[in-house]
Amino acid sequence: MKTTGLMHDSSPFRFSQPVDRREFLKTMGVLSGGLFVFFTVGNRFAAAQMPFMNYPTDFNAYLRIAADGSVTCFTGKIDMGQGTITSLPQIVAEELKVAYESVNIVMGDTDLCPWDLGTFGSLNIRVFGPVLRKAAREARGVLKDLASEKLGCPADQLLTENGTVFEKNRPENKVTYGELTRGKIVERHLEDIPPETPPEEFTIMGKPYLHQDARDKVTGRAKYAGDIRLPGMLYAAILRPPAHGAVLKHLDVSGAENMEGVTVVHDGDLVAVLHELPDQAARALEKIDARFDEPQTGTDNDTIYDHLLKTVPDPRVVSQSGDIQEGRRLSRHFFEETYRIGYLAHSPIETHTALAKLDNGRITVWSTTQAPFTLKDSVAETMGVSPENVRIITPFVGGGFGGKTSNREALEAARLARLTGRPVQVCFDRAEVFFYD
Repeated sequence: MKTTGLMHDSSPFRFSQPVDRREFLKTMGVLSGGLFVFFTVGNRFAAAQMPFMNYPTDFNAYLRIAADGSVTCFTGKIDMGQGTITSLPQIVAEELKVAYESVNIVMGDTDLCPWDLGTFGSLNIRVFGPVLRKAAREARGVLKDLASEKLGCPADQLLTENGTVFEKNRPENKVTYGELTRGKIVERHLEDIPPETPPEEFTIMGKPYLHQDARDKVTGRAKYAGDIRLPGMLYAAILRPPAHGAVLKHLDVSGAENMEGVTVVHDGDLVAVLHELPDQAARALEKIDARFDEPQTGTDNDTIYDHLLKTVPDPRVVSQSGDIQEGRRLSRHFFEETYRIGYLAHSPIETHTALAKLDNGRITVWSTTQAPFTLKDSVAETMGVSPENVRIITPFVGGGFGGKTSNREALEAARLARLTGRPVQVCFDRAEVFFYD
């Protein structure tokens, strides 16, 4: 990151050339008094604009206790390497008072998990975490009430530990969570939910644990969307324009059609070749003769910022406070700089991938997505079906960084599955990832 402007003329400090950010801050450190920083932020996921708290209130949406005492946590969140596959079970284990090893987790399956807006913005723990903690605490309170009736002991004389409720003065008088639930949904709820476990009493949260997916990932057992195989599935290679806004003017697919085992699909703006082997699909794509009219944008690395500023939607003010003019008046030194970083792609190690299957009018998509429920609605709209007829399953996700909140490949896979009548996988290559990022 470089400074691209000069300091105010009244300042005794002056940079005649762009300086490194570290050197700039070191120089700032020699100044006395406060530092006033003014900047603008564009954030389409601003918390003030998003319905984060539309989570289900029934704790059964998040938790299921089996007859053997094992606990399954259900969440619409996904894990793309940030570790929530481990930290969310830690939250459940801490507040439910069970062993961490007894908690399993199901993530990003729209048929099994409660609604969630998506996994982005570092919101898993600080926004969803309290929701999950509350669900676990209420479940623990209900289990104590059920145990009170079964053990013939007032609830305030009972303690919970390691998935067991027992009498404080007679520990042998006890019952397990599994015996109380027998694997069924608990229909009782509480008005007064037990308070959060204070940090000084944590035995699981805040402690290091081996990630639940670690062994599968290092041994190769972990299944990503590109690892899913279905009987009769086809791999798709899709004709891409040479530039955004390019218009297809000529198309000859005869070379691809003459290849054995190749299926060619031309449906509106979607031109694809499909084969049971991905390399054969790629070879068939090379046989297509296509010509486009390309727009003259005049945009390059030097003009991209001006282009974005001209085309970006009207910015929203997320938060506003303070008085910049008063800050100027109180400052001994005034600096005015412009900071820019490179125009970058997310470039996750796993490219965008989806596999779609149709079965009796119901669409199932295995997708490398950060927003399963948003994708569910998008697939339903694209396919002209009810959202109830769409299921999104999110396997392991190999990085996303915000870039997998949009899932073009899943919509293309769903369209191609309907057009061919067979399961279809669309896996972006690196060039496609950069092009659509």
